[in-house]
Amino acid sequence: MADWIGFSGGIVLAALPSDVRTAYDAWLTANPGKAGRLETIAGQVLSDFRSGLSANPNVAVDPDPALLHVRCVPHAQTVVVYHLTLEMGLPINTSAQTAFNNAQVYLRRLYTSDEVLDAEVSRTPSYVTGVERPERMIG
Repeated sequence: MADWIGFSGGIVLAALPSDVRTAYDAWLTANPGKAGRLETIAGQVLSDFRSGLSANPNVAVDPDPALLHVRCVPHAQTVVVYHLTLEMGLPINTSAQTAFNNAQVYLRRLYTSDEVLDAEVSRTPSYVTGVERPERMIG
């Protein structure tokens, strides 16, 4: 299952935009009791995405609870950064709100879709109905 990687606060921290990272470091300095908060948020988001994946009959979920499918990682990071930014009291701009909304749509689709995530078993689009219909005549 090479398409699964470890997802944690460290992964999110490495991907934080520089302005958010600067604010995060200042926030931790001012609030040392919040030191584990990023890891807690990341763990909750990881659990949400793994639950969504487990609802999809076409996804064989890796048994390691710390792993997330690589296609979910950018969306999960977006959700973590959004919640962390709110918790730090930073303003949310339109692009951040849009990214969060898109990530939430992706997460909800995991629960309701039967999308195949693994490239080696992905289906190709088909424009054939698979249903034979009698030829229709206009006239």
